[in-house]
Amino acid sequence: MLDERTRIAGCHMIRKLVEEVVAEEGIEAYWKFAYEAVEHGRQGLQNRIKAMTIPGTYRQVGFVDVPYAHEDVRVPSDFAKIDTIMHSPSEITIRGDGTWRLDFEGSSRWGWHTYNAHQVSFTSGIWVMMTQTLIPSEMINDGAAYGTEFRLPKGTWMNPDDRRVAFSYSWHFLVSTWTALWRGLSRSYFGRGYLEEVNAGNANTSNWLQGGGFNQYDEIHAVNSFECAANGTGATAVHDGLSHAAAIWNPEGDMGDMEIWELAEPLVYLGRQIKASSGGAGKYRGGCGFESLRMVWNAKDWTMFFMGNGHMSSDWGLMGGYPAASGYRFAAHDTGLKELIASGAPLPFGGDTDPQNPVWDAMMPDAKIKRDKQAITTEEMFKDYDLYLNYMRGGPGFGDPIDRDPQSVVDDINGGYLVERFALQVYGVVAEKGADGTYAVDAPATAARRKEIRAERLAKSVPTRDWMKGEREKILAKDAGDHVKQMFASSFKLGPKFFKDFQTFWDLPAEWTLLEEEIGIPHYGSHYHMD
Repeated sequence: MLDERTRIAGCHMIRKLVEEVVAEEGIEAYWKFAYEAVEHGRQGLQNRIKAMTIPGTYRQVGFVDVPYAHEDVRVPSDFAKIDTIMHSPSEITIRGDGTWRLDFEGSSRWGWHTYNAHQVSFTSGIWVMMTQTLIPSEMINDGAAYGTEFRLPKGTWMNPDDRRVAFSYSWHFLVSTWTALWRGLSRSYFGRGYLEEVNAGNANTSNWLQGGGFNQYDEIHAVNSFECAANGTGATAVHDGLSHAAAIWNPEGDMGDMEIWELAEPLVYLGRQIKASSGGAGKYRGGCGFESLRMVWNAKDWTMFFMGNGHMSSDWGLMGGYPAASGYRFAAHDTGLKELIASGAPLPFGGDTDPQNPVWDAMMPDAKIKRDKQAITTEEMFKDYDLYLNYMRGGPGFGDPIDRDPQSVVDDINGGYLVERFALQVYGVVAEKGADGTYAVDAPATAARRKEIRAERLAKSVPTRDWMKGEREKILAKDAGDHVKQMFASSFKLGPKFFKDFQTFWDLPAEWTLLEEEIGIPHYGSHYHMD
C-alpha cells in the first residue's frame, strides 16, 4: 500500500512540474524537450552496446521449478495439481550499429499458477535489471525500449493467450529469466575486457515470507517481508559477489533492522546469520545470502507460506563457476519452546547452517518439523512459539573452484561463508582446524588434492561426441521425467524454430516429435484459449 501511495504521489508531483513547464515555455517547447530526452535515451543505449559488447548472437536459458503436486500446495483444480518447470531460452542478437534484439523463442506455455507475466511487465522489468548493468544512467526512459526489438511468442508464460491466466507473482520467474540475460551480456563484456562488469548472474530473490492475520496489536495485518532485498550477488571475473547485499530489482539492497521488523510483525527474531555456502563456488564465489529464524509471538489467526526455488537452482554460474544453492523450507509447529524457555534449556538461535547436518531438530524432539525442498507452499496456520526460517538465496560463482586462492577458502570457513566440508569436496582445499577453532591451509596437501581432482576429472571425462551420442539415445527414447517432457513439449509447440533447431542439433529424424498429449498429465489450456 505504501508503495502505491508513493507512486501516486510521484505521478502528481511530476504532473504538476510538467504543467509548470508548459505554462512557462509552451507546449511546443515541452514536446521538443520530451522528444530529445527520449532520443537521448535511445542513442545512449546504442552507444553503450557499441562500447561494451561484441556483435553476435548470445544464447542462454533460465528455469524454475513449480512443485504443485505436494500436499502443502492447495489449489482448487486437479489439472493444476502437477509439478512443472518453467522454461525461458533467450537469444540476444547484437548488431554492429548498436541495435539489438531479445528473442524468447522456445519459452514454455503459461501455466495454472500465479507466475505467468504480462508482456508489459516482462519487458518493463528488463529495464530494472539493465539499469544495473548495461545502462546504469539516470536517463532511463522509453528511448531504451524504442531501441530494443522484443520477440515474446504468443501463448508463452510471458505473453499468455488466455484470460484465465494468473499474474499475481510474476517475479518468481522473471528474476531468473533476466539473470540469464545478464550472463549473456557478461560473456560479451568479458570478450571486450570489461571484467568488473561481468556478473555470473543474480540470486533468485527469495524466500518471500508472506502471510497475515491479527498482529501483536490486535490489528489486521499482512506480512510481505522485504528482507529479500539483500540477497547475494553473482561473482564477477575479478572478485567475489557481494554477500547479503542487493536484489536484481533493487540495487540499494537493505535487509532492514530486526527491531523495526519486530515492531511491524508478530514475529520475534531468534537469530539472523550468514547462510553459509548459499553462494555458488568458483574461482570467485557468489555472494552468500542470509537467514532469519522467526518465532510467532502474540499473533491470532496467523498464516504464512513459503515462496522460492527449492528443487532446482535457477542461477547457475559462469565460465566454470557453480550455481547458487537452491532453497529449502524449515518450519516447526508445536515446538515446546515455551517450556524450553522457562527451563533455561538451549534454544534454536543459530548454528544450523548445514541442512544435511541439522541442529535445531534435536532441540525440539516433539515438534512437528518440515525441513525439505518444498520451497513453495500455500498458506499454513501458525500459532505462538511456532518457527519459520526465512532463507535468502546467494549468487552464482565465476571460474573453476579449484583455481580459487586457498587462503580465500579458509577465510570463508572462518567467516561463516562456507560449510567446512565443502572446502575439500568442492575447492580441493585441505583445511586444518587449530586449537583456537580457526582453520588454516595445509598448502602441500591442498596442492596434492587439487592435482588428484584434475586427474579424476580426466579419468571420468568422455569425448563430447560420445556424450552427445548417449544423450541423443535418451532423447530418441524420450527418457526423461514427465515434468521435463511437458516443459519441452510446450516449448516445441509454441516455438517452431526452437523445435527445428533442437531436431537439427541432435540430428533427430524428421518424424520425431514430443506432444503433451502423450505424457499422461493434464494439459488444460494447451489447445483451447480464452483470448
